[in-house]
Amino acid sequence: MKLIEKEENPLRDIKSIDDLLSVLNIEKGKLFYVLYEVGVDKRYKKFSIPKKRGGERPISAPTKGLRLAQYRLFKLLTDNIEFKQCATGFVSKRGIIKNAKVHKGTKWILNVDIEDFFGTINFGRVRGVFMSSPFDMPKQVATLIAKICTFNNALPQGAPTSPVISNIIASSLDNKLLRLSKQYRLRYTRYADDITLSGFGQPPQDIAKIVEQKTVLSEKLVAAFTKSGFKVNESKTRLQKKVVRQEVTGLVINSKVNVPVEFKKSLRAAIHQWCDNPEEAERKFLASTGKIKEGEEVTQGGQILKRNIYGRLSYLAQAKGNEDPTYIKLAMKMGRADPEPPKFLRRIMEKYHEYQVFICHASEDKTKIASPLYEALEEREISTFIDNKVIEWGDSLVDTINHALYKAKLVVAVVSENSLGKSWPQKEINAVLASEIQGESKLLVLVDGDGQELLGRLFLLQDKLYRQWEDNPDELADEIARIAMKIQ
Repeated sequence: MKLIEKEENPLRDIKSIDDLLSVLNIEKGKLFYVLYEVGVDKRYKKFSIPKKRGGERPISAPTKGLRLAQYRLFKLLTDNIEFKQCATGFVSKRGIIKNAKVHKGTKWILNVDIEDFFGTINFGRVRGVFMSSPFDMPKQVATLIAKICTFNNALPQGAPTSPVISNIIASSLDNKLLRLSKQYRLRYTRYADDITLSGFGQPPQDIAKIVEQKTVLSEKLVAAFTKSGFKVNESKTRLQKKVVRQEVTGLVINSKVNVPVEFKKSLRAAIHQWCDNPEEAERKFLASTGKIKEGEEVTQGGQILKRNIYGRLSYLAQAKGNEDPTYIKLAMKMGRADPEPPKFLRRIMEKYHEYQVFICHASEDKTKIASPLYEALEEREISTFIDNKVIEWGDSLVDTINHALYKAKLVVAVVSENSLGKSWPQKEINAVLASEIQGESKLLVLVDGDGQELLGRLFLLQDKLYRQWEDNPDELADEIARIAMKIQ
């Protein structure tokens, strides 16, 4: 960890409390009132959320005035501190995927968890780190920062400053484990409190070994944690060989980075149950976690389970990417069932809207053919894609068209002298023909002109039956609607 090398780094110039408040753009009186006049219990709201693997995680969320100070301090630190590549949690453009990829292809993986990570970082440790290099702040400034960041002598789960402060404090551990990794030619990453070491040969005895089917860490490795002010959670320590399923921060990495199949099955089942009966699904979910007994009341619309599902969807997107077909399919199912979907889900629904009909045409045929046909189909409540009605300023033309084309049940291709001279309509037609081989879509050819002559110039369409455009949008819309209903 070091200060970012740039012309003006404000962290170098904080020599007094007034300097700190100036950089944070906070009034001294208001901050001191929140920190010293408002009661401790009134500065935070306490609640709990379920952990992924059972149990509850206590959350202490700061109230409005303190939250503003913490957020600005968080921005000050994250914008001006550079962490080593091994720190993958709570760092911009890093995350669980980057963390897992480092260890893909190795012969063995050692997972070590830090016990009570935030809880062991107390007021004194926070003050001490800001008094030390590279910050070198006066004691009164470091004391004020520690006062802003800690609650009940620990970093609170729920404060915006806790992740970056924990990374700063854990930098000494990173340095020790990086030295060990270099000595034994290992790979090392830390995602918050989740430590991963891996290698290609046999696990060095000076790192860890298996004794009576139990992972035992070496004294040298344990000492690195102890000297850095942390304690190993022995119940979550495990050494994984290549012959078993290897996991890093919850992701399987044996052949490629992926979420465990159990995670996807559980999420798929939860979504199916919630869509079918939200309250009953939530009752079963809470009963499985021990939070409710059979017959007790649940939230209207299964809000608790719904939030849990959206959390798991976000995790899936982070792990697999937001273009992953499984993620899109599950998100779309939730979006169709949720009367008030969140913003991220509304964006997916708009992007991956399942149009029944896609009209492929040259721009010169829009006014005469494409637009009248579109209007006739919309009157019959047939969801239809036409570029000028869907694509807006700032949208990706290629992405929007490709997604709509991929999802459409029917594609009406307007073939004319105009379209034969354009590459884009031809690309769309070729894409439909390719997917049609797999039974994923159906191409309807609409010809304006001499059909035999025009299709004769298109080798792949020579055997296709076609309809003639005769200024007859209503007649064509009726026929297309009948075909679309059969496909559904």
